[in-house]
Amino acid sequence: MIPRAWLLFLLLGVCSLMPARAGGEGSRVIDVQSKVALVVGNAQYASALPLKNAGNDATDMCAALRKLGFEVICKLDIATKRDFKDAIYEFTGKITPRSVALFYFAGHGMQVEGVNYLVPVKAELRTKGDIEDEGMQVNYLMSELIARHAALNIFFLDACRDNPFANPIRGYVPMTGLATQLFAPSNSIIAMSTGAGQLSLDGDGRNGTFTKNLLEHIGAPRRSIEETLKAVSSGTRADAARFKRQQEPQVTTSFADRFCLAGCADAAPAPDDGLLKAKTAELARLQATLAETRAKQAELDSQQALLLKKRAELDALRQGMENVQSKQEALQRRQAEVALRERELDKLNADIKTSTDKFNELETVRLGLLKKQEEVEQMRRSLAQQQAANDASQDAIATRSVAPPEKKKPPPVTVVPSF
Repeated sequence: MIPRAWLLFLLLGVCSLMPARAGGEGSRVIDVQSKVALVVGNAQYASALPLKNAGNDATDMCAALRKLGFEVICKLDIATKRDFKDAIYEFTGKITPRSVALFYFAGHGMQVEGVNYLVPVKAELRTKGDIEDEGMQVNYLMSELIARHAALNIFFLDACRDNPFANPIRGYVPMTGLATQLFAPSNSIIAMSTGAGQLSLDGDGRNGTFTKNLLEHIGAPRRSIEETLKAVSSGTRADAARFKRQQEPQVTTSFADRFCLAGCADAAPAPDDGLLKAKTAELARLQATLAETRAKQAELDSQQALLLKKRAELDALRQGMENVQSKQEALQRRQAEVALRERELDKLNADIKTSTDKFNELETVRLGLLKKQEEVEQMRRSLAQQQAANDASQDAIATRSVAPPEKKKPPPVTVVPSF
């Protein structure tokens, strides 16, 4: 696949050999002494949605304009309206009647009753009045430039054209897009990144869709600014169509002369017809190759998006399997603990049974001993009774031996113990 940058280089080389087209022919090329630019990129908003590419857009525009000979004032994340005015004051102070003044803005913009405002990153917009108090009115910049009488004023406004604030602004009905700028100095060209009712796309790379195409075409030599903006508009529409969206830059001009951002070089010799035809054919071939490359790139982007989606699904499935495996291992640990507890319970039941058997055996012995004790007690009472009878017999014998003659003794009582 042929890299886009290489194709663009070849296209620019072929275009550089072709004579100027209609629209530039017969116009006076303005004579300038200086080219001054103020480039602003607001991305890190405190109370609005942050922008992915606004900082990159401004940084890359600063570098591109410096290569084109501009004295560039580069400002990122202007915090307040006062800071915005200070930057404009510094910018307009460098402009003379023989200057080209260029203003570029990437960030959030909004309109109130047809008046455009650029939003500083720390603006706190709670009511409609706050917009005027804390937003930077574009007409303020226009008024300052009118007083400087520049040979040409160029405005590139790459502002998101939807309502960036999550919380509603009291008294303000959100309007989609900036208003058409009606108030501007003479000799001005105003290019807005998109038309009314459309959104300015962030693109799928380092730069927003409009600025990406502006950076691609801004350095083309011998191309008037009007031709450059036509190429930018065409490329922007094509890129937006790739995302199945609509974005058509809006360009207004009051400039009648000719100016080329990379130099018009009117004195360059025209190529001969044979070389021109060959280069034209080469250009057609390269354009076809470029179209094919863009189509393949779009297909590759689609496949890459699908691959990323499948990878995310695979990661989710892998995570789910890991969760299942972790739960299975936890279940196995629980089962092992239950088996151990069951073995301990079986042992405890066996110990209880053994103890119960011993208790029953001891209870039997105890009952037997109690029975024996009762028998012994009966024997003791019987013996006591026999002893008492013996004692009584002996007393009687003793009494008879003293008084009357002796009677015949009764036979002795034989005591047999009973067990």
